[in-house]
Amino acid sequence: MMKNITNISYKVLLFLVILIPFNLNSKTVVDLIKTNPDLSLFYSHLKETGLEEVLEKKLPWKWTVFAPTNKAFKSIPQTAKDKILSDKSFSKSLMMDHLLTGQKISSDFGEDATTVVTVSNKPLQLFKKDSLFVKDMVVVKENINANNGVIHHINCLMFVQPSEDDYRLTESQKRNFPITSCCMRTDTEVKEWIKSAKEKF
Repeated sequence: MMKNITNISYKVLLFLVILIPFNLNSKTVVDLIKTNPDLSLFYSHLKETGLEEVLEKKLPWKWTVFAPTNKAFKSIPQTAKDKILSDKSFSKSLMMDHLLTGQKISSDFGEDATTVVTVSNKPLQLFKKDSLFVKDMVVVKENINANNGVIHHINCLMFVQPSEDDYRLTESQKRNFPITSCCMRTDTEVKEWIKSAKEKF
């Protein structure tokens, strides 16, 4: 009798060890984005641009997604909504600015900036202090794990450009920081983003 109970207990323990972690990590990045009400606007643009299907495919790599919250979309200038988000090609390019191939969690980074490249072939500089930063932008929620990648929430839409094109920087800043990434907040930034989208970055 005791032997049977022991065997049953062992099988239950084995089930808990093997199957439960799998179930906890059974959702894709799209599943997690789609079911998060704070990411509903981001999801709608992934769906409209066809990126939802790309992120759902079984591929030999995982994804890192910097997911703009609804607050981020509501804070952009109206010109960005009219000229970027309403244009499928531009919208897709902007969403791709927020995607990396390969899973990058916050513990992968230290205080020295590390340069990574987005799916849209734009470099981002990431570093970790108390929080994970994308250059000057703080990640507000880190390391949301899926079975095919990781999601980090940000409260803005990223505007990435070579520092030499950034009129706000001094010559010294341009030399020391070759890549500028910030929140898209002004009509001028919208204009510059559209210009860069039409050219080779």
